[in-house]
Amino acid sequence: MHIPSALIQQTLCAVAISLAMHSGAAFAKTFTEKDFVTQSLGHGVYELAYDKGQQALYAASAPSFDKDKTDGLVFKLAAQTLQIEAKIPTERRTFAVALDEENHRLYLGNSLEGSVTLLDTRTDKAIKTIQLSDTSNPENRVHVREVVLDKKHQRLYVSGIGRKDKGLLWVVDTEKQALAQTLEKLEPVGFAVDEAGDKVYVVSGVGELIALDAKTSKLLSRVKVDPADPEHYFLNIALNSAKGVGYIADTNTKDVLVVQLDTGKLLHRVPTPNSVGVLYNPAREEVYVTHRNDRQISVIDANTYHLKHTIKTTAMPNSLVLSADASTLYASVKQDEKANKADYVLKIDLTQL
Repeated sequence: MHIPSALIQQTLCAVAISLAMHSGAAFAKTFTEKDFVTQSLGHGVYELAYDKGQQALYAASAPSFDKDKTDGLVFKLAAQTLQIEAKIPTERRTFAVALDEENHRLYLGNSLEGSVTLLDTRTDKAIKTIQLSDTSNPENRVHVREVVLDKKHQRLYVSGIGRKDKGLLWVVDTEKQALAQTLEKLEPVGFAVDEAGDKVYVVSGVGELIALDAKTSKLLSRVKVDPADPEHYFLNIALNSAKGVGYIADTNTKDVLVVQLDTGKLLHRVPTPNSVGVLYNPAREEVYVTHRNDRQISVIDANTYHLKHTIKTTAMPNSLVLSADASTLYASVKQDEKANKADYVLKIDLTQL
């Protein structure tokens, strides 16, 4: 029987790819946080920001959820050693962060108060607090979940999560330091900005990928990524703009989803536990994902989608940020509330992986 040479070539290619992927998985190494540097901070540590100019790492925290203890605290750490350089008190509890390094501003999302505070990173003093949620009725207050900066268009995008699944997307004019727009009926949770493509990609709690025009904030598209599964709750998205794909972390279901950004088409499922944070590193062609419930961080090959490494943590990894040279990964790690231990930051030297 004659077998066409083209078919033979395709078969050999498929076998080679399969072997490469299985080989990569076979050599995946497991690390523990003991292989790296950690720094204990305190209760309620959430998101991180890296400041190249100051060689510093900022960590937002909400020390208490008691109604009469509404103060927040921002830790400033030496990026190299993780030593605490400053503890910056804030009038409101801080959760989300976004850094505008050029203008020396750190935007702090005050979740429970539905506001954003601007912090001057040269003086460590608050510049202004922008109230976003209506405060007239506590029952209708919308909580800040995520803040993402679009430097090109001088916009700060803030997702608001309210009761009865009423979500808002606030658009703040960073030049005027004022609320510019409020977008309703998007149910936004996490998002990322593609400055080069002039788009903002939003993921929702009902499994949607939403694209906005970054110039106007107008809705461009809205797609259910995996309509067959109603359990999806998309939490965060990281962009690989060069390939036109996004990596979605889902807090409800297993697997990291790889989607085509322009169509919302589901391209691949990376087998992982349910996820919280996701971050793409173009310098190393890797995707980093935190799995709080399983107390681990996954390092995924962005080309083959196979698991390269696993980093086991004592507590629950939450948020991620990269150093400016993309050689160091930082993670905030949260304790179980019953543990009565301090949350901490983990510094991962990627060159050791």
